Amino acid sequence: MSKYVRLFFNRKKKATETVAGAIEIVVCLQRERCYFHSGHSVTLSQWENGLVVNHPRAVVINEEIQKKVTEFEHILIAMQVNKDDMTIAQFKTYLSADGGNRRNFMAWLRERINNRPLRDGTRKGHLTTYKALERFGKFKTFDDVTLQHIYQFDLFIREEQTYTTKGKPIVRSQAAIHNYHKRFKAYVSEAFRLGLIKENPYERFQDKRGEKSDRPHLTEAQLKKLIRMREESTDTVMNKYLDFFLFQTFTGMAYSDAKSFDYEQHVVTIDGKDYIDGHRIKTGNEFVTPILPITRKILERNNYKMEITSNQKYNQFLKGIGLALGCSFPLTTHIARHTFACTVALGQGISKEVLQIMMGHTSIKTTEIYAKLPMQYVSQNIGDRMFRAWK
Repeated sequence: MSKYVRLFFNRKKKATETVAGAIEIVVCLQRERCYFHSGHSVTLSQWENGLVVNHPRAVVINEEIQKKVTEFEHILIAMQVNKDDMTIAQFKTYLSADGGNRRNFMAWLRERINNRPLRDGTRKGHLTTYKALERFGKFKTFDDVTLQHIYQFDLFIREEQTYTTKGKPIVRSQAAIHNYHKRFKAYVSEAFRLGLIKENPYERFQDKRGEKSDRPHLTEAQLKKLIRMREESTDTVMNKYLDFFLFQTFTGMAYSDAKSFDYEQHVVTIDGKDYIDGHRIKTGNEFVTPILPITRKILERNNYKMEITSNQKYNQFLKGIGLALGCSFPLTTHIARHTFACTVALGQGISKEVLQIMMGHTSIKTTEIYAKLPMQYVSQNIGDRMFRAWK
């Protein structure tokens, strides 16, 4: 038992062989004591060495008292983890009148999101989940973290009416809904480990991951048209955006990675060929991608510094380019990365294992999503043997 928590029997000296005295739990913090009734009272002959004896329900009573002692000890651990003031007053904020944990759950959740060592992109996603929980409004205290409320939250994020900045409705996919639960589950599990909640409701919640949507990408014909568009353009601003997009397309780099690209820092030479050796800002994973001849031209045109004004203006420009290319999907910075995987790499016979490293994917399963897509990857790599064998 913790030195901060112990049992005390018959504090008021009322117990006799026939009259029961209270069993209390004492919490000691900073030379201050507070007594909490355990819910049980016994006579003098029924108490010995900190345990209930000679009582028909002795085993059950001892288990119930020990359970409450353990809960108090868990609260003290949580206070230390949260760097709370180790005072009786602070301890009481974790308790309701009926002994439940009434501490502000959302305040704790926000604190954990801010303090955890997360990358900026990951933290942004966790804050998106936090805001959804805030709109849901039923997770006010730790006692509210129940299986029933998690099922209600699941229904809320499925049916919530959300819109883009231009007022278009957003329908969340199953994969998106799964991500909300995946992020929230991490904090619920942490609260359970710290003893802030009595059970982990996610152990009984049924959640499906869902299938990720296809990765739209430019075809080889569209990509060649885009290259011609850049070669024929004389507009300085347009050329900056086109070059940045083409740089992403022929390196597979995400927007944030391309924007932070430093030629002297990130380029290495192996067997006479140059490669970009970097780490993804989103995940920290290493990626290695070759500097192709066309990538070299793009770098030379821009004095080896890829710079644009803002992501917002960049995406606005790309929408117009997408219309000019006849795209059936909105052209965004992500399309450049998808095009690298599907058209530039897989379309030229690069294996998915090599592509995984080039893209900086944590799991080969992510890379396999791209490997399922391009028709030309199959047509260019099966050769004539299969056609000759099955006439």
